[in-house]
Amino acid sequence: MPVFDEYIGIDWTGALPARGIAIARVRPDEAAVHLVPPPGRHWTRRQAMDWVAGRLADHHRAGARALVGIDCGFSLPYVPGMGYLDGRAGDVDDMMGLWDVVDEAAGDGPGADDFCGTPALADPRLGPSFWLAGRRPAHWTDAEGGGKRRRVELVAARTGVGTPVSVFNLAAASKQVGKASLAGMRSLRHLKGSLGDALAVWPSEALTGPDGAARSAVTEIYPTLFRRRAHGLAKICDWADMAAALAKVGCHAGVGVPAAFDDHAGDAMIAAAGMMRWASFDDVWTPKGLDTGTARREGWIFGVTGDMSGGDIAIGGAAAFGGRG
Repeated sequence: MPVFDEYIGIDWTGALPARGIAIARVRPDEAAVHLVPPPGRHWTRRQAMDWVAGRLADHHRAGARALVGIDCGFSLPYVPGMGYLDGRAGDVDDMMGLWDVVDEAAGDGPGADDFCGTPALADPRLGPSFWLAGRRPAHWTDAEGGGKRRRVELVAARTGVGTPVSVFNLAAASKQVGKASLAGMRSLRHLKGSLGDALAVWPSEALTGPDGAARSAVTEIYPTLFRRRAHGLAKICDWADMAAALAKVGCHAGVGVPAAFDDHAGDAMIAAAGMMRWASFDDVWTPKGLDTGTARREGWIFGVTGDMSGGDIAIGGAAAFGGRG
């Protein structure tokens, strides 16, 4: 199983302006989970990605590596024989090509300097695939094979660990992930461009670089996956609850974690700790249902293993989760 020197959890947002980003980090040799303070009152998406890029570049120079988890969808559903976006992006055959489409479609629209993805919805290649508002559109189906859910989301539903809201559903105000994911794709494109072969996008890319050396990786996460196993579905917003949850995954709160904090900080902290614990399980890295085509085109949610092994709180590889967040 891969071994990383640091685990970084990021709670994400697609809002403009960005107000809900939180970053936490933990090292296995310390097991102390630290919140990373923003340079101003709030993190912007660009600041967050540039902080990660700088951190990982430092690790690379030191011969170390980190696993970074970001709470957003890294891709859109890919339907065999049709491709992405109901066939309107037929020349795109992988996740990073899709990032280029999203970035081009969003262009210089509002929030471009902070990777806002919402303007991309005005592009005729993207907009028609989304449920933007109001009543359920005639083309919409949640059925398997309907093109609105990625394979990992279908695997999660079939194995009873949750039913994630489709990234195309922008009408579900309480669990809306589409805007965050579009902004995430633009941000990931920037991050990958900054680090090149020093960063793997897992599972789309191998954890070893072209030179055969181990490298840092970024992956998609659901903080609820870790929180549910260590604490329950309720958000964690105070030190006592966080201390109890972190103890279940072999960690503790670092110096400077306040007595109370918002749910974004709570999700980033439990995600960083959960990633460190889950990374020790082989089935997390070889989940059932993940093939090379899916890895390259749709990605995967770190911790979804494709089976129901692990019980309730053995903190095993198989994990359970609810909605995004």
